[in-house]
Amino acid sequence: MSSAVTLRVSSSAQVLQHLSIGEPIQDTRVTDLLDLDPLVVSRWLCGEDLRGVYQPIIVRRCALDGIDLEGRTFYEIVELTRCCIAVAHFRNAYFYSSLLVEDCVFDGDFDGRGMQSDGRVVFHNTIFTGWADFSSISLRGRADLVDVSFPGGTNLLRTLANGSRTLLGHHINLSGCRFRAADIPDGLDAARWGILPLVDHDLGSLERQWRKLVGSKKSDLIGVVSRLFFPSHQPSAVDNDDICSALVLSSGCNVK
Repeated sequence: MSSAVTLRVSSSAQVLQHLSIGEPIQDTRVTDLLDLDPLVVSRWLCGEDLRGVYQPIIVRRCALDGIDLEGRTFYEIVELTRCCIAVAHFRNAYFYSSLLVEDCVFDGDFDGRGMQSDGRVVFHNTIFTGWADFSSISLRGRADLVDVSFPGGTNLLRTLANGSRTLLGHHINLSGCRFRAADIPDGLDAARWGILPLVDHDLGSLERQWRKLVGSKKSDLIGVVSRLFFPSHQPSAVDNDDICSALVLSSGCNVK
């Protein structure tokens, strides 16, 4: 992408109209909380109400004041790529298909408590500037965290360690991820699992530059983020061929 991107300004209501018919959202600044609850519908399968969101949620190169996925079930892919997100509510979100978060900045606390997935989860080349809470997560599919940094702190490693250390390197893969020393549990072999210490100057100066530039030229928000945080990123650095939308139905069952 170019070094500068002009973002169109849209309300969450306008964005939901496009998402409701499966259209991706691109190059947009969403000026209020993007709450996906209006997309939730009931579908009956073998006498069970599989209530949830059945459209793919694709958001690329956008600036969001906030996004609310809390408590919803997503039967298709959820993709956030090259986005800057001020507030993120992922608490108790259930990703039946897959979740891809790539080249993003979460500029505030990330509430991922109780997040669940059956499909693949990928966080790649992403920065959490605020506290990232992953308490009580349940990742039953494959999860990859590659080049993810947590300068705002996180309980992710402690959550995994309290569950089962054997998860690391098996269903959950970490590579080149940076954590504050205080967030790495004692006795965890950080080098073995691809965990790196987060040095103060790794991200602090970049974040200050980003905030200064964003404050003076908001129309170039995504360009600023891309130049400062992802200068050497190459597209498709993560093999996501198997990150796809799929709903597998039991034999003899019909969705209404």
